[in-house]
Amino acid sequence: MPRRRREGKAGFSNRTPGSLYKGIKLTGEKGPVETALVKKKQPRFVSFCKGVHKRFSSLGKGGKFSKRNKEAVEFLGWNLTAEELSAASKFTLFLTIVIGVVAAVVIMFTPFNAGLEEAFGPGLAPVCVFIPFIIVALAVTNYVQTYPINAANVEKTKALTYVPEIIGYMIMSMKLVPNLEKAIEFSAEHGSGKIAEDFKRLMWDVQLGVYNTVSEALDELAYKWGKFSEEFKHALMKIRASILETTEAKRYQLLDSTMTSILESIRNKMEQYARELSQPSVLLFYMGVLLPLILIIVLPVGSAFSGQPMATPLVLITVYNIAIPGITFLFARDVIKRRPPTQEVPEIPDNFPGLPKKNRAMLGKTSIDLRFLVVVVFIAGIAGSYFVSLEGIPPASLMGEEGFQILPRDKTVAGVLKLYGKPANWFDDDGPYAQQLIASMGEKEGRNLFNAERTEFFMRNDVTPYSLIFGILLTVTGCIAIFIYYRNIYRRKMQLAILQMESEFKDSLYILASRLGENRPVEEALKHTKKFLPDFKVSKRIFGRTVENIELLGMPLEAAVFDSNYGSMKHLPSKTIQTGMRIMVDSVRLGVNVAARTLISLSLQLSNNEKVNRTLKALISDTTSMMKTMAVFISPVVLGVTTALQKVVMLTLSTIHSSNTDKMLGAMDASVVGTPVDITAITEGFSIEAVQFDAMIKPWQFLVIVAIYVIELVVIMVYFTTKIEEDNRLLFAINLAKALPVAIAVFLVSVIASGLVVGGFFGGV
Repeated sequence: MPRRRREGKAGFSNRTPGSLYKGIKLTGEKGPVETALVKKKQPRFVSFCKGVHKRFSSLGKGGKFSKRNKEAVEFLGWNLTAEELSAASKFTLFLTIVIGVVAAVVIMFTPFNAGLEEAFGPGLAPVCVFIPFIIVALAVTNYVQTYPINAANVEKTKALTYVPEIIGYMIMSMKLVPNLEKAIEFSAEHGSGKIAEDFKRLMWDVQLGVYNTVSEALDELAYKWGKFSEEFKHALMKIRASILETTEAKRYQLLDSTMTSILESIRNKMEQYARELSQPSVLLFYMGVLLPLILIIVLPVGSAFSGQPMATPLVLITVYNIAIPGITFLFARDVIKRRPPTQEVPEIPDNFPGLPKKNRAMLGKTSIDLRFLVVVVFIAGIAGSYFVSLEGIPPASLMGEEGFQILPRDKTVAGVLKLYGKPANWFDDDGPYAQQLIASMGEKEGRNLFNAERTEFFMRNDVTPYSLIFGILLTVTGCIAIFIYYRNIYRRKMQLAILQMESEFKDSLYILASRLGENRPVEEALKHTKKFLPDFKVSKRIFGRTVENIELLGMPLEAAVFDSNYGSMKHLPSKTIQTGMRIMVDSVRLGVNVAARTLISLSLQLSNNEKVNRTLKALISDTTSMMKTMAVFISPVVLGVTTALQKVVMLTLSTIHSSNTDKMLGAMDASVVGTPVDITAITEGFSIEAVQFDAMIKPWQFLVIVAIYVIELVVIMVYFTTKIEEDNRLLFAINLAKALPVAIAVFLVSVIASGLVVGGFFGGV
């Protein structure tokens, strides 16, 4: 037992409890124990609220917690008052409104306003300026107001993951020594999450006299968590009741049934979550794939018949590249938050032993700078794309004008105009056709009609350099994929090796426990386990190194395992193995027989955790497989068809405009023989005006917008499926690097195939 010593003879009348505790020194078996009081670090949100309230205290006057906020703050244990939260909410609202108004005024009185009026029209431009800032202000304020509730929900979800672990540790301790206090201490020391913190606080409260007994404190904790986890409350009650059993067999039976019921409850929750995933998955498909398909029909047609600029490039960029991806990502993130977290994967730092240097890639046995590799690929890809755009495959300069080409070179303006017997400058801004229309109709009407005629002509005779655009898209996505892949693949391999060691550790504990149960010394038991399981990485990496430290360096068991310089756990970021080895070291002090029973219980505990992980992955496998297929194949194909559909819609609208134009030109011919031209009378009753038609998005612009959207959609879908399966950022990076080039390639093939049906994508001139 530690021996307490107090220094100093000063009186206690003017001293605080904190200063008294600072004077206490503890001495244990390993020497002096550090007892300095460390102030708990406040969450950033709490610090923000306190800082705002300190500077603008009047904003928080009269503030009151809502019922949910009060429960959340109490659950989280935050030192946060209602006035501080109210002050932060009001300050956020005022600040965002001021920033929004200033930004809107700046936009309205700068050249940006002219661009907005051109894109959205004079009537919608002010709305498009002010509405986004108002939405952002309300959203940010709501985020601040509900932050404690959201933080509490996230913490509750995380904490419930540790229920089987905490209950497992309690059962493990109760089987060894039927003492409730020791079981709580053991669980608090080796457990994780909010529940473990509450266990530590429980023991502290008991020692301070807040509760009369441990049983009373445990009842309070059980009912506190019962609102979030009924199974946890019932498990705590059963564990407490096990002390009252008269025989060890009955106590073991009750404890085993407690663990079984916990696992069954967790499985039921996971099954419920897996069933609930089907609807969000369908909604993601609707938002991410079907909605863009519908909008590409609605927006141009709606623009044509409503007179509003709804199909301009700026509008479609806002819709396709900002609004839809943003809403889809927020929805996917909300679904992921409700996922019950299971396995805690090890984090691999950049300086982990065995990894190549940062930003280095291994090509065979050669190490190369990853940034240099990406630059080389980028330059080669752009140069190759430009060459194919000019020459085609095989090169036209080698095959001749009549030679067969697998991939024709891109069309040119001069080549298309030559086919129609027109000079190369026919559609120049100061070309002969523009001058003819201006001379006949006036500057404004003639210029508008010329622009519309040029747009319609090149829509029917597409001169977009598709080979160049496709090559740039493939090159950019390929460079992104290469960088992401080689930036993370080596750490992922290390992570997989550690995960394999965790799986092996569970099996090896049984062998280790069986040898300790034969009253063998721990080093001999470790040595035997290594020989019995020679192919296990954990045998060589952990058990073998521990034995070497004991035999060669003469280190005690704890130092042989946890020494910062030579310990076998050095550079092994596995919480599972760290906890398991700590339990082994602590239990060996109580005797090898106790250690044997403890390790067998721990092996069963790890097996239960592994079952939980496998259960969730099995339950959601159908959903994630479908989502992966949708992200990499179905979505790119549908969106590729969407580009061709957009061209069909625009060609249809150009036909309507052409009939309008023919009547204009007929009126111009009539004016030659003396009939005055009434442009207003001619265009009256037609849906599409020249200016409006010319402002609509061009097919090549839409292709680029949709291609960017495909990239965004793949990122969102891969993020969703990876996080649903496993909360692992390394796995997400690897999956994204593999999926992105494939999805873009499928998208481009779909564009080519659908374009051949529509016509005009290839067949260079």
